[in-house]
Amino acid sequence: MGDFRSARASIGEAWRDFRWLEYRPFAWMMLAELLFLYLALNLGTTWGMAGAGTVLQGSGEPAVHYPQSFVFLSSAYARVESFLFAFAGSFLIPLSLARILAPMSGAPPTGPDTVRRARRAYPVALVGYLLNFALLVAWEVLLPLGPHRWFGALLGGFKADLLTWVVGVLVAFAIAVVFLYVPIRAVEDGATFGGALGGGIAEGFRAFVPTLFIILAFAWPALLFLAPVQLAPTLLVSRFRPELTAVLIGIAAVLNSFVNYFIYSAASRLHWITRRREA
Repeated sequence: MGDFRSARASIGEAWRDFRWLEYRPFAWMMLAELLFLYLALNLGTTWGMAGAGTVLQGSGEPAVHYPQSFVFLSSAYARVESFLFAFAGSFLIPLSLARILAPMSGAPPTGPDTVRRARRAYPVALVGYLLNFALLVAWEVLLPLGPHRWFGALLGGFKADLLTWVVGVLVAFAIAVVFLYVPIRAVEDGATFGGALGGGIAEGFRAFVPTLFIILAFAWPALLFLAPVQLAPTLLVSRFRPELTAVLIGIAAVLNSFVNYFIYSAASRLHWITRRREA
């Protein structure tokens, strides 16, 4: 119960104490994602094809032709998001975390020390994200071979697809919990690569349930917009305007940037509460 009270307190504090300075690194990644969507809406231009078209071509030739490009847009966007989180986010997320944690330790939220912490955290944050990504890919490979087949036999049709999507999202969140504390530990004073990676994973397991609660508390609004894009992309393209897919993904991208900030902010506070309790 104590962990849940601390998690609820961390959620409330993160919500009340929103600061643009702390959120700004997530905004930079969001802008890059929105740029990709804008390019995807303009595949008829040279610059649209050179940008988004290059990514969409990974799904085959039909993926760069209207309106089929919008059927493949969600998976292409996911690849762009993963790339940004791995190689830009491994610096930008620790930078945001260093700013979030600064007032708790009495340090200034800006200045060369904050940037130094983020740079020092980059290698371990990158490794943590790549491990997370590898497990997520393995789960996505297993999902249609196991759960989707079972649900299809029991329920069939859209119900099976919906239940498979829900289970897939919940397991993806569970995987994220395990690695969430790696960058948080990496920006602390005296952090080492092994200590941040191993200690962060261990903390993720110890605080698994309250941290999953934090993720679910913040993540659900974005899921409302992602669900139709991921569950029925062909239906959106054939029965509605194909561009609606890009609009829904764009709304989810904006929401997700805030969701990710609030999750890391609340988890940082839960981490700080746990550290003070142990001290």
